Amino acid sequence: MSSIYPVDIARVASQSFALPDICVRIRAMLDDGQSDLEDISRFISLDPSLSSKLLKLANSPLFRFESQIDSLAKAINIIGGEALYNLVMAETASSAFEHFSSDVIDLKRFWLQSIYAALVAKHLAKMVRIRGSERFFLLGLLHNLGELLVAVQAPNLAIECCKYDEKTSPWKLQKQVLGFDYASCSAKLMEFWHLPSQLYLPVMELHDENKALKSKDIAIIYTAVRAAVAMTHDNLYSASQLVTPLVLKYLKLDQEDLKDAVKFASMEADGVLSVMNPSFG
Repeated sequence: MSSIYPVDIARVASQSFALPDICVRIRAMLDDGQSDLEDISRFISLDPSLSSKLLKLANSPLFRFESQIDSLAKAINIIGGEALYNLVMAETASSAFEHFSSDVIDLKRFWLQSIYAALVAKHLAKMVRIRGSERFFLLGLLHNLGELLVAVQAPNLAIECCKYDEKTSPWKLQKQVLGFDYASCSAKLMEFWHLPSQLYLPVMELHDENKALKSKDIAIIYTAVRAAVAMTHDNLYSASQLVTPLVLKYLKLDQEDLKDAVKFASMEADGVLSVMNPSFG
């Protein structure tokens, strides 16, 4: 087992990639109770590139609006400030993925796994009728950022963590090699970025089945991450094999619901990837 720790890896990463000022400012505007949606819209419109990407995301399968959203102000009025913040953070996640990209892992698999987890999580949150399902898209997207951080700072260990098989899941192997899983590292970086606790706490606990049986937020991300791993490793795992029926039951869902969420993610992943436009090295 290694002698590196999630908090140290996350601290170095937070110094390497600081949260963009626009994320900090929007969060502050949402929290201060004095700024309205028009103020936020005007502030974001100062960044034409971000505005364009947010409009593309607003018109993507994430929302499925009946008509085209043709302005940022309209998008914000329809989806609300919190959803908009989560979209800004999703775009920031994309930038972070590019910043920390490493050739010691399969970047295409990393991106697909992240997008699948994001889409499954959002779909499950809607099924369970939790408000603000965009938050779960962001949770899914960021849950495995720790893999990139370890790959950059301890590449040999990241290579060892890639040697999972049908008997040993990726997160179990991470615990054996590192003493922690990638999700705990992701959560620590999110904490260093001062994201709201409802974003980083579920990621920190996502591999704890006992916690998943007590919190819907954790149960959703627990399920989505396992589904995403199965989707990117269908030669090794199936979603029904990785997701315990107890967690589905706690969410008042069944295997058919899980299949629906996986189908949704499979159908929509290419569309989301095209908006985020990653490079796989």
